[in-house]
Amino acid sequence: MTHLSIVIPLYNESSLIEELVRRVEENAKKVTDNYEILLIDDGSIDLTWEKINLEIKKRVKIKGIKFSRNFGHHYAITAGLHHAKGEWVVVMDGDLQDRPEVIPDLYKQALEGFEVVFVSRRNRPEKITYRIAQKLFYFVLRKLSGINFNSEQANFSIIHRKVVEAFNIFPENARFYGSTVLWLGFKRSQIYADHGKRFSGSSSYSLAKRLRLASDIIISFSENPIKIAIRFGILMSLISLMITMMIIYQSIFSGYTVSGWASIMSAIFFSTGVILIVIGIVGIYVGQIFKQVKNRPLYVISEKNNLD
Repeated sequence: MTHLSIVIPLYNESSLIEELVRRVEENAKKVTDNYEILLIDDGSIDLTWEKINLEIKKRVKIKGIKFSRNFGHHYAITAGLHHAKGEWVVVMDGDLQDRPEVIPDLYKQALEGFEVVFVSRRNRPEKITYRIAQKLFYFVLRKLSGINFNSEQANFSIIHRKVVEAFNIFPENARFYGSTVLWLGFKRSQIYADHGKRFSGSSSYSLAKRLRLASDIIISFSENPIKIAIRFGILMSLISLMITMMIIYQSIFSGYTVSGWASIMSAIFFSTGVILIVIGIVGIYVGQIFKQVKNRPLYVISEKNNLD
């Protein structure tokens, strides 16, 4: 069995492939000579796959997988885990913000008796406004998903073979590496490491993609949105009941009569909005069930290189 596998998803990263492979290989050798590096091209539209093939010609330890189109970051990680053969598997992003120099420290911590070790990032180069917004984002995500996400952690981690096998038999089509590994359990630890700077190019993770990912995680791992909608509906019913009782009391004892077309219409529009929101939340869950029932493949591979 291979001792160490390193899984790296890539999307339009042709400008840094050579530097990435050099640094990853240099640090993998500090752990073991029995390693493999899996580069997964998530449907790039630049020369990423061509650069991967060039590295494979130079280095026998490199293996490549190319998707037929862009399926998404976490599906690329899933493909890597499906093909990884290592007793230990490192998962890291390919933009070099996850510094390959941390790999030996991850491995050392895992040997202390842990099956999952994540990297908590220090000295991040982002602006203070971005970090504040991120902490707020993760706070809301934790409350709605019911999962105790750590805003300092992303995908950079090392997991044991038994964790990989548990991840690979996970039956759901919705695949999110960090939240799934957290849900799986196992003995867990963390290390702290400085966050690297992006080697070149710009991030493809826009705010819209982050929000879409967060909503997918919430729907996939929690029923909290429906519970919140039910509680809100009960609260609105109680408020309406109290207002109705107050109007009846005033009409009997004070001769008060309800008037005002604007107030009535406002109440109708507000109630209708609440109903549509609740129906929309339920519809999202039904949509997830529909996706699961179709049971389409998680990803489609168009090419492989140096894989048995």
